[in-house]
Amino acid sequence: MNRANRYEKLEADVVVLGAGGAGLAAAVTAANKGAKVIVIEKRPIPGGATLFAGGTFAIESPVQKRLKVPETKDDVFKIVMQHSHWTLNARIVRAWIDKSGDTIDWLEKKGLNFRLIRLYPDQTPLALHCAEKNGSAIINALMKDCNELGVKVLLNTRAVKILTAKSGSPNGVTVKYQEKETVIPTKSVIIGTGGYGGSKSLLKKYCPGYISRDYSINTLKKIHNGDGIRMAFQVGAASDSLGHLLFHGPVVETSRFAWFPFIEACTIWVNREGDRFMSESADFNPFESPNGVLRQPGQMCFSIFDEDTKQYMVTNGLDRSQAGTHLDPIKFKESLNNAAAKGEAGTFKSLDELAKWMKIAPQILRETINEYNAYCDEKHDHLFFKNSKYLRALRKPPYYVAKCYPGHLSTLGGIKINHRMEVMNQDCKPIPGLYAGGNDAGGFAGTSYNGQTAGTGSGFALASGRIAGENAANYVLLSR
Repeated sequence: MNRANRYEKLEADVVVLGAGGAGLAAAVTAANKGAKVIVIEKRPIPGGATLFAGGTFAIESPVQKRLKVPETKDDVFKIVMQHSHWTLNARIVRAWIDKSGDTIDWLEKKGLNFRLIRLYPDQTPLALHCAEKNGSAIINALMKDCNELGVKVLLNTRAVKILTAKSGSPNGVTVKYQEKETVIPTKSVIIGTGGYGGSKSLLKKYCPGYISRDYSINTLKKIHNGDGIRMAFQVGAASDSLGHLLFHGPVVETSRFAWFPFIEACTIWVNREGDRFMSESADFNPFESPNGVLRQPGQMCFSIFDEDTKQYMVTNGLDRSQAGTHLDPIKFKESLNNAAAKGEAGTFKSLDELAKWMKIAPQILRETINEYNAYCDEKHDHLFFKNSKYLRALRKPPYYVAKCYPGHLSTLGGIKINHRMEVMNQDCKPIPGLYAGGNDAGGFAGTSYNGQTAGTGSGFALASGRIAGENAANYVLLSR
């Protein structure tokens, strides 16, 4: 398609920036209400971070009702607000939670089938909804709707600027395709560009103390460079929750598979000084463990286990990183060798050899291991009260070790919105016709991602997109 045909006489009631979960949910919802919608996506494929979503959080969904899951919307609202110490926008949280179960119903009617899983043992509520092929299945369903509803999804096209009328409301979007710019007239804009997790300059600006190296295992986030947030600020939007990051792990930088056993609760974590610094189980919450690692010298730690523990993982399975699966010894060896070749892991016949590789005085490491082994023998961790179920002594060589770091998945916050997903200006008033959702929006998640509501990223993206789409369509249709 040549450029002239691609952009000839383009105009829309609603222009959506970003073809991820939030953007496509918004586009489909607005189109279903009768609005003419165009979606702008700078990548050659749609999906955004939702493509990598491992599940979607929702409560009081049809799936849960069929399985008689007892928790309610009120229960989850209380969990989220107490976890955040009421630092979040309670109306936004309530709007997302109330929309969440209906969003699963909405997707089921598009042909998706969900199962409920626990991310870690004893996780409650049972609310992580996983479709076959997970996020990609959701994106495929929404793209199918876009095609059927006549929504134009312009790929390889970057939004450059939101244009506004004297009133401050949007009246166009400048977009760039093959280095040439075009203006698409519109009455409303919905921002869903995925945050700024791929922008080192914005991370440095908004996130004091952010890790100096990028240890993300989600390569997609590198394209999320804050375009939507920048454009919103240019038209007077206020900010909310800038600096909130979604960490997980800790992770092994060079190998995702090697990360699985080293994050298990039956390992021991020590810092560069050779000291334990937290409970390795950390209540099995992979989103809070990095907080402890961030406090350590170099913002890293060493995770260690012995041959007996490895065999335990092979025989009894993994609990924390890939619950219900067993460690594959062949894949583990290959992965560990790859990490070792890059200086990130190793296998050692003695604690002295291990200490030398870690650059820790052997006596200090032996004292730490001996103290830990004594706790294991007593079945009581006198230091951090680690769950006794996961206390396994380190006595049988070889010893396996890996350097572990906070894993950074995305940013959570940026643009100030209200519970209608309307973008707010510096005077805390809505900017008419401008909406935002997903990771571009602030006020829905705290400084530490809530493990009890794992799947919030995907769940909020879809629910906030739907709410934004409904309100944007109502706004433009009332103005006709």
